[in-house]
Amino acid sequence: MEENKATHQRPEKKGPNINESSNEKNHSLTKTIESLSAELEGVKKSLQKRKSENTTLKILFYTGLFVLLVGFLYSNSVLQRAHMRSLEKNIISLEQRLSHDISQVEMNLQLDIQREKGGLKIIDGVDIFTVLNRMDYAISQLRPKKEQTVMLINQVRLNTDEFSRLLKNRTGSPKFKAKHSKKEG
Repeated sequence: MEENKATHQRPEKKGPNINESSNEKNHSLTKTIESLSAELEGVKKSLQKRKSENTTLKILFYTGLFVLLVGFLYSNSVLQRAHMRSLEKNIISLEQRLSHDISQVEMNLQLDIQREKGGLKIIDGVDIFTVLNRMDYAISQLRPKKEQTVMLINQVRLNTDEFSRLLKNRTGSPKFKAKHSKKEG
C-alpha cells in the first residue's frame, strides 16, 4: 500500500504539475499572442501612418510640380513680352535709321541733280536738251539718197532720243518735259 500510496501520490503530484505547466504554457502562449497582437497593432498603426505620410508626400510633390510648372509658364510669358518689347524697339530704331539713310540719299541725289543741271549748260547758257533738239531738227532736214546713210541717220536719231530720255530721267528737267509736251500736242 505504501507503494500504492507512493504511486498514487506521484500521480497526484504530476497532475498539478501538468496542470501548472499547461497553465504556464497557456499563460505564456496568451502573453505571446497578446504581445504579437500588440506588435501587429503597432505595425498596423505604423502602416497607416506611412500611408498617410506617403499621401502627404505625393500631395506635396504634385503641388511643387504644379508650382514649378506655373512658375515656368509665367517666366516664359514675361520673357516673351520682354523680347517683343525689345524687338519693337529694334524695329523702331531700324525704321528711324532707314528713314535717315533714305533722307540722306535723297538729299545727295538732289545735290547731284543740281550739279548735273549746272553741268548741262554747254554753249552760251543753252542746255543740252536744246542742243539735242536742234541736232535732231537738222538731221531730220537731210534727205539722203543712199539707204545706208538713211539707216545711219535713223540710228543717230534713236540714240539721241534714248540719250535725251536718260538725261531727262536722271535730271528731271522741266524744260525738257515742257518742250516734249509741246511737240506731242
